[in-house]
Amino acid sequence: MDSAGDISVLVVDDSDFFVEIASEKLSDAHGFTTKTASTGQEALASLREQRVDCVVSDYKMPGMDGLELCTEVSEEFAIPFILLTGQGGEDVASDAIGTGVDDYLQKQKIIDGERLQLLATRIRNVVGQHRAQQKYEQLVDNTPDEIVEVSTDGQIRAANKSMARAHDTTRPELIDSQLSDALPAEIASDRLEYGQRAITAGSAVTFQDSIGVRHFHNIVTPLSETGDTNTVQFISREITQQKHDEQKLKKTKRELEQSNEKLDQFASVVSHDLRNPLMVTKARVDFVRDDAPTEHVETMERNLDRMETMIDELLTLARVGESITDLSRVALAAVAEDAWEHTQTDGGTLELNLTRDVVIETDRDRLLQVFENLFRNAFDHNDTPLTIRVGTLDDADGTGLSGFYIEDDGRGIPPEDRTTVLEHGYTTSNGGSGFGLSIVTDIVAAHGWEITIGEGRDGGARFDISL
Repeated sequence: MDSAGDISVLVVDDSDFFVEIASEKLSDAHGFTTKTASTGQEALASLREQRVDCVVSDYKMPGMDGLELCTEVSEEFAIPFILLTGQGGEDVASDAIGTGVDDYLQKQKIIDGERLQLLATRIRNVVGQHRAQQKYEQLVDNTPDEIVEVSTDGQIRAANKSMARAHDTTRPELIDSQLSDALPAEIASDRLEYGQRAITAGSAVTFQDSIGVRHFHNIVTPLSETGDTNTVQFISREITQQKHDEQKLKKTKRELEQSNEKLDQFASVVSHDLRNPLMVTKARVDFVRDDAPTEHVETMERNLDRMETMIDELLTLARVGESITDLSRVALAAVAEDAWEHTQTDGGTLELNLTRDVVIETDRDRLLQVFENLFRNAFDHNDTPLTIRVGTLDDADGTGLSGFYIEDDGRGIPPEDRTTVLEHGYTTSNGGSGFGLSIVTDIVAAHGWEITIGEGRDGGARFDISL
């Protein structure tokens, strides 16, 4: 609630004694900033010179009574008005309410402590409500949402600037017009039907509709919790861009599904139509082995083996880019040991430098491919027997797992090549397919992980995979 020191009050009464006593006590005892006036005309002149937060006026005054003054103040200044009267009849109270008086008090003994306390409380209340209403109206006017209050027969009672702007009109022109004057008749009819549903339910109802190329999400709320209201408020938020984004997403999804179908067809062709003639060709090499020079046979076998490896890795590469949805908890050490058994590692040694039983969320088959390809890459690029180590990466404070590493004690990878070796198709003079490390890269990316290459503790290559 606003403090009294922030509230200014104009006290209006033709009794100099009452004006002086009331204004002094409101100021001294309750902390209000006060001004005084003896007539309605004097009060209006004072307000035009400097506005206040509230007017407290006597009812019976010569020239212009309190109700007439209230009408003038409401039309010109729209500030709270409290009426004081020595007559407590119902007719006066009815006239006061009809005129727009914010509160009504009997003037009798108002300068006494208890009555004055009541008046001070009423002043704080009406000023607080008025300020809250101003903030609400400012918020409503500044929002891009279209807001309109409508009666059940379609008459517009109130509207914000966005509503008027969107329909190329002004708020005064909207007030008292029909909703169908601003919106297409069918849309207006449908919205009024939703408004009636909200009144019947006694709660907000949401729905969507479209006006031309514009799409809206609407909330309609009855303006009374008792269900006896005949007006509702519509808040309409434009969601045209969101709808367009949804359509683009659906189109992208369809295109992705079609691309996956073509990819499956490609994999089928590679697997069947290329692998079968390859196997036939490898079998025919045996028929010429005794008749052809040894170096020619070895060259053919080497190239055929490379083609088979490329086919296998192309199929793997085609599949690793698919989204990973089937995750499970996998023991890192067990996957590393299985990969070691599946890889040609003659003379090599595997060291598991795992400080604890490490379990991570992953697709086990694809993680197995990561280890197999990194192990195979190490042996393909080094001539001497290797030691390969697998260990964990700790987070910054050393209390949790941030990833794992795989390193060897071979020749290593030059710093200038540590980015390019992860690219698709990169190969060296050893005759590899050029897809092994790119498969690793794609699997890591599909998990949302990151991979970096550095130097191992014995000068070899080290691959850090951060989870």
